[in-house]
Amino acid sequence: MRKFIFTLQAGAVLLGLAACDKKPAYEADAKDAVAHITVVDDKGSPQVGAVVMIFDEKGYEKFQQDRKTEPLGVTLTLRNGQVSYRLPYQQWFTAGSRLVTFVVMEEADEENYHIWSVSRTVKAAEQVKVDFKLDRTPTGSGESGVTEDVKEPGENEVSENPDSPTDSVGTLFEMFDQENGHTLFGEALFLDSDLGFDGGGRYTIVDAGMVQSLKELNALSFDRAARRISAWPGHGYFICKDISLMEFPSGKRAMAIGSEYAKIRVAEWIVRDEKKIGVKFNYTYDKIKADGLPEWGKVYDVKLAGDKTIEIPLPANSSDSECAPWGKAPLRISFANDHATIQITDEKAAAGNEYRFVIRAGAGYTEAKLRLVE
Repeated sequence: MRKFIFTLQAGAVLLGLAACDKKPAYEADAKDAVAHITVVDDKGSPQVGAVVMIFDEKGYEKFQQDRKTEPLGVTLTLRNGQVSYRLPYQQWFTAGSRLVTFVVMEEADEENYHIWSVSRTVKAAEQVKVDFKLDRTPTGSGESGVTEDVKEPGENEVSENPDSPTDSVGTLFEMFDQENGHTLFGEALFLDSDLGFDGGGRYTIVDAGMVQSLKELNALSFDRAARRISAWPGHGYFICKDISLMEFPSGKRAMAIGSEYAKIRVAEWIVRDEKKIGVKFNYTYDKIKADGLPEWGKVYDVKLAGDKTIEIPLPANSSDSECAPWGKAPLRISFANDHATIQITDEKAAAGNEYRFVIRAGAGYTEAKLRLVE
């Protein structure tokens, strides 16, 4: 095992020295994928200098038959047991998504070795987490000595690694500005040349101010929201899809219940030649909860006879609620402390007619209907 690891480490050092003497083979590209790799032992302790080999589909098939098969890439974990490895677009993704397998192998001799592997289906510009837990328990007599930990492709889970240099929760993301790679988050959000987050015409960004961790980003508010906001280390941000947003008569905005949004916390600048060219941040996702609002699409029956009025309860746990017609729906709305009174004012009112309206509570809203019945 020692000979195997030393050989790879020596090769990595030589590659590093060579890189100092010539320009890299490629420049960072917005379409590059990045694998964020963590290696710990069975007790959760970070594994420093762990050798991680990277294979494509055919390469891993060959490796399963011959452990001496050369990988397409090799990297070493840092002091915290982590490393980020870039998968260049031109090398990996010109034909579409790829199945990438990451392998850690330790061997004492030809008969005694351990193999841990993690497979991920990766697409261009994607950030993926690759977690290894090395259980070095000896195998029984007569067994091959191979330990495989194959994870099928799937959504990236949230990391809660306390040894993370950036945050105790979330997934690490490296974003280079538009002049140094133009990394995209959510296929649109980017960092402009003035180091500001730009929603790319698809996202609204909310600056939540200084936070110590993603855990502090709890209550979404649109008080400090814009399509473009400066990026600052230590600040937390909410990233919201414009298609999920609605502005109410009060001028306040809210997201549709059930909509997903991202929470990020900027950890530090990415610096090259003493110039800031990007940021590192941790992110996770959350959803707008109903929090006392009616379920989306709820229908309230209103009697055709009489004044065609109904009382709609407002969320008791919110002091900031409002109700409004959808578009030009012929509705008259008035408010009390705990409810809204809605009257249908349609001159052509008839049984079966439906009228849409929306209710907001804080940063969330829902859509409901009134239906005239006999």
